[in-house]
Amino acid sequence: MNRPGIRQALLRPEFAHLYPGIAANEWLPAAVLTDQVLALRLRARDRVPLTRDRVLDGAHFEFRGVASAGQADEARDARNEARQEERRRRTDAD
Repeated sequence: MNRPGIRQALLRPEFAHLYPGIAANEWLPAAVLTDQVLALRLRARDRVPLTRDRVLDGAHFEFRGVASAGQADEARDARNEARQEERRRRTDAD
């Protein structure tokens, strides 16, 4: 399933045993997989890996499609920092 404009995720087969009931090697909307992983965590407690920042661990899942809002924010912040650094260098050179 390839739906442009929708962020998709795929569970890597080597981690399928950590996510019982979720099919490996199948592209699904990331929002759907997020809901499934959260439901697994509620039911399984300690058996489903918990990461600090994201529900879908980047080591366990592949992604394609539109970048998440968080990634867009990070890219914008990086551009702003680069601009500010360039302004500082120009000011220091004057």
